[in-house]
Amino acid sequence: MNGHRPKPDLLFVTLVHQALRADSDRLADATSALESADAQGLRGLRVFFDEYRAQLCLHHAHEDNLFFPALQAILDADQMPLAKLAHQHGMLDSDLQAISEGLASLAIPSDDFAADHTDVVKTMFGMAAHLGAHLTMEEETILPLMESSLSPATYQRLEAQARKRTPRRRAQFLIPWLIAHATPSQQSALFKSTPPLRVAYLVNRRRYRFLDRALTC
Repeated sequence: MNGHRPKPDLLFVTLVHQALRADSDRLADATSALESADAQGLRGLRVFFDEYRAQLCLHHAHEDNLFFPALQAILDADQMPLAKLAHQHGMLDSDLQAISEGLASLAIPSDDFAADHTDVVKTMFGMAAHLGAHLTMEEETILPLMESSLSPATYQRLEAQARKRTPRRRAQFLIPWLIAHATPSQQSALFKSTPPLRVAYLVNRRRYRFLDRALTC
């Protein structure tokens, strides 16, 4: 195979992985630091977690319904660890549901805050560990397969389909979220590759920064 074969641009998925990995740790730290009297902090944390959960679930849906099938169609069956990927996605879904229920329990005054807090912190750190292992596996196996097997045009079509399937409300969080976790050179490359994203970022960054305060205060 020609060593100079054009490769698809994986910048967007790289940024998604960066943001997911960074904020799983930030969410765990913010949850750990939460105190029983901080009702406002809990509300902010729950709102940000709900946005984060939606982004992770949407990312997995795009993988399961678009990117993985496209790869599977052109690769040998043993090249795609689909069973392991499905297991990891399911495990993360369970973690996210348990965290959502745990954060809700912290808002109930009659419950034992200390015990509930210990449980949800443990689950949050567990989710961060599971996610880190999952993203690393994808970065070591799936992303290289995308680079070696999919043409830039095919990959661009898949990304376009993913954008169409992303609800507007989710995109309003997604774009400033990715930019917040991107390096200056990644930001420049992203805006250059898809100019409308700069406008989406400028329009939505204020709301994102307000939500992000839940992890920075």
